[in-house]
Amino acid sequence: MKPDGPIFILGLQRGGTNQLLNILRSHPDTTWPHGEFHEVLRPSWANRNSVYDFARIAYRYLPVLSAQGDLINPRKQIRPAALDQRTRKWISKGLAQATKKNGTEVSRYKAAIEAKGFFRNGPARSSRMVVKLVNYNVGLARNLHQIYPNAMFIGIMRDATGICESMMSRGAKPEKILGLYQSVAQTFLDLAGEDFPIMLLRFEEIITDIVATSSRVFSFCGLDSDAISGLCLQDKARVFDKNGKVVGMQKVDAYYDISIASTHLRGDVNASAHARLPEHLRLQIEASCGPLMQQLGYRSVGPVSD
Repeated sequence: MKPDGPIFILGLQRGGTNQLLNILRSHPDTTWPHGEFHEVLRPSWANRNSVYDFARIAYRYLPVLSAQGDLINPRKQIRPAALDQRTRKWISKGLAQATKKNGTEVSRYKAAIEAKGFFRNGPARSSRMVVKLVNYNVGLARNLHQIYPNAMFIGIMRDATGICESMMSRGAKPEKILGLYQSVAQTFLDLAGEDFPIMLLRFEEIITDIVATSSRVFSFCGLDSDAISGLCLQDKARVFDKNGKVVGMQKVDAYYDISIASTHLRGDVNASAHARLPEHLRLQIEASCGPLMQQLGYRSVGPVSD
């Protein structure tokens, strides 16, 4: 089947999904809603600009919540065997409306990239929707494939040590992080073992060779790999409260010729995370996640993983 449907990014928070999203958003033939899958469809005060926005999304979510539970909550492992027809229509309509609503921002974003001379073939030829699902929401992949038979999926994983350290810095407990990692990793392996349109990718591959990895991603998704000569990535810095706890991130668009885009990435990101974790936690990660990581292509847990 021709890959001309939506592109879904599946992964863990702090696991490289933003960099993959940036690569795909830099292509002229993509578009996207403002926010991740759960932020678009599930009511949350933190992600709404007004009481009206919250009420509107909550009203649409209530029938789903009543019939099938809080299945768009990325923190809960809820994996219905199949979504009912009403829920499938709600997801399809909600993503379409959110993507259309974000059109002005997408146009601004693309215009800024085009102004840098990064689009080799001129304006967009198509408009492929890109949506990111994180944490337990990856369990909805099969249902999304039922809604969008032409969709393509990319599962991105990162060394468990790096994810654990990063999530812990935001207050998450190691036991919950490791359970989440195991669940997402096993979901990826299960999907890859089926006749499912998924590409498995390691975040470390982006760090090692962003040019080759971007080309592979575009080709898998049915996008022209030669359409761009540069990427719009993001510079980020942790924002701390007065107690030293990470409370957010500041993001600024940064433009790079694709041949030098790797300079934007921290090649030692896993090594530094490994150094910050105590030995007992490193051993716990090795015991609980090591076998799954090896199946995903990692040689070992720790700073030398690739």
